[in-house]
This record gives sequence, C-alpha cells and structure tokens, in this order.
Amino acid sequence: MSPLFSRFKPGSYALEQLLAAVLTLLASLQFGVAASEGRHRGAQLALLIAAVGVYWHRSIFRRRASRDVTKVVAGLAEAAAMTFLREHRDEDREAQQPDAASSLPQDVIRVRSLFISDVHLGTRGCQADRLIDFLRHHDAETVFLVGDIVDGWCLRSGWYWPTAHNAVVQELVDLARRGKRIVYVAGNHDEFARRYVGSAFGGLEVVDYTLHRGLDGRDYLVVHGDHFDLVVRHARWLALLGDAGYRAALSSNIWLNKIRSRFGLAYWSFSSWAKLRVKNAVNHIGHFEDVLSSEAARHHAQGVICGHIHHAAMHDDFGVRYINTGDWVESCTGVVEHHDGRFEIVKWTEAPRPTPSDTDVVPFAKAVA
Repeated sequence: MSPLFSRFKPGSYALEQLLAAVLTLLASLQFGVAASEGRHRGAQLALLIAAVGVYWHRSIFRRRASRDVTKVVAGLAEAAAMTFLREHRDEDREAQQPDAASSLPQDVIRVRSLFISDVHLGTRGCQADRLIDFLRHHDAETVFLVGDIVDGWCLRSGWYWPTAHNAVVQELVDLARRGKRIVYVAGNHDEFARRYVGSAFGGLEVVDYTLHRGLDGRDYLVVHGDHFDLVVRHARWLALLGDAGYRAALSSNIWLNKIRSRFGLAYWSFSSWAKLRVKNAVNHIGHFEDVLSSEAARHHAQGVICGHIHHAAMHDDFGVRYINTGDWVESCTGVVEHHDGRFEIVKWTEAPRPTPSDTDVVPFAKAVA
C-alpha cells in the first residue's frame, strides 16, 4: 500500500482530487436515486452538492495543466510523425532488438470489419493498452471508429496525453499505412472532426454517418448517436455538467481496480454497475435504442451500429437490428463482423482471448506485411 499513500505527499493534488471525485460521485448517485423516487428536494440538494464537487474538480485541473486546446492537434501530429519515422528505422531496430517480435501476438483473427467507439483518448479512464491489444489480435479489412475517439471536452479543461494514447494513434496510422480502410464517424466529444466531414487523409475517411452493407444482407446505419440525445442537443450545459460527474465516477474505477489488481481480481467497472441501477439511466438507454432504431428505418436500413451511451448491446427489439459498440473506458468492448456475416460483441477485459479456427488464423508477420 506504500505506493498508494506516497501519492498523498505534501504539495500534491492527489488527495484533494480524490476528495472532490468522491464528493461528486456520491452526490451524483444520490441525485439519480432521489430523482427516480420522486424526491425533488433531495434531488435538488444532491445536484447542488454535485455542482460544488464538479467546480472543485475543475479548479484542480486548471491549476495542474494548461488549457491550450491546440495541444490536441500537436499530440496527434506527434503520434503520426513517430509512426512514419519508425518506418525508416525498421532495419536498425530489428538489429538492435532481435527479440522485439516476441512481444507481438503470434496469430491474429481475420475479420471483415471492426467497430470501435468511445475510446476517449485524453482522459485518465481510457483503457488504451487493452484497445491496442484488441486491435493487434484482429486483422480487419475495415475499421469503423464510431465517435468519441478523442475527448476534446476533457482536453479543453486539462491536458492529459500519456504514451499509451500516442500508441493508439500510431496503431491506427499503421493500419491505414498497410492499406486498411479507416472510417472516422465524428461524435460529440470529438466534434472538432465534423469540420472535416467529407475529407480523406491517407486512407482515413471522416464522415458524420455512413451506411455499411453487411454480409448478412442488411444495410446498417453507422452513426455515433449524440444527435439523438436530447440532453446533448438542447441542454449542452447539462451535458457538460454530467460529463464532469461521469469522469469523477470513472476515477473511482481507476482506484478500485488498482486495489483489485493487487488481490489478483479482474477488471470491474463500478461506474457502469451504478449507472445500470439508476432507473432514469436505464429508461434513457431504452429510449435511445428506440430512437436510433427508428432513424435506421428512416434511412431504409435494416440495422444501426452506434455508440455514445457506453452500453454494449445487440438485439432486434425495435424491428431492426440494434448494435451498440460499448466503450473503452468501462466495458472495453468492440463489435466484430466475421466473414460468415455474424456480428459479435467482444469484451476485452478478463475474458480469454478468442480461439480462432484454422481458416481465420494468419501469422502476425504476414498480417502486417
């Protein structure tokens, strides 16, 4: 436990940040419970306390980090530059590190398409290492990035961009360089990408939405989904407030899973567990699924693939095939389209790696050639 308590040394913001996160988390949970039970006074008081916690949390980040938004572009440019420069150093690196290939997976799964959303690069909750491992174990012809890949909202209030987040960008640039098709569907947290809708950058296409013809014969509307969230569309201030509270809840995941890992326990998301036990949140998910299914029908599609609400699901409850990719901050889930037309939600946490068939296995060296 000594590494944990060493973070609370004099002059650090760790203890203050933890207290602010706990205050916001508890107040947010109390607000959801009180609101679902119709206790309006209790809900108002809890919302006021949560707002105080959020303000406190944001003030800490203002003291700790710069608010220069241009660093987002600088970080992405650095990752891309490192990837392309690495291509010219391959021979030297192999000579200096003859065992480097042993750290790569020995085989990968051939799939037709990958669908990934809500990575939230630039936040402390992003599970970048798990995402990189997921990408390296799947050889896809097309990768759909279904919104909120970079969290511009969070980066505006405080800069956080570790090496692992650079590595995710490098992995995606590598895929494009190897001739894979990358489709970037802009979301609300990376809404800056919507300025470039219709553009293509070296194998990466930026779109607001797209239609994907599956091998199962269905046309799928691929869209992030924030356009159909009434809070995001009509009460942006409330969405920003909720986002700050959500990030505070995610902070509890980080601390909790550090403790769990010391006891050999698997990853578990407290924030996801709590969210699915608040009646209003569950109702919101159901309404979101209904609206997105109706939007797919309006586009004459037989299915929809989306993200946004961080809740992976696949069903036909509303007359079309509804698929949500989940996220990479809580559930660590992505959607895979196999060459036989099947769509599968893959959870990449404590679950064992998929066992590929002989026809799906390709040596890693050939996959990256």
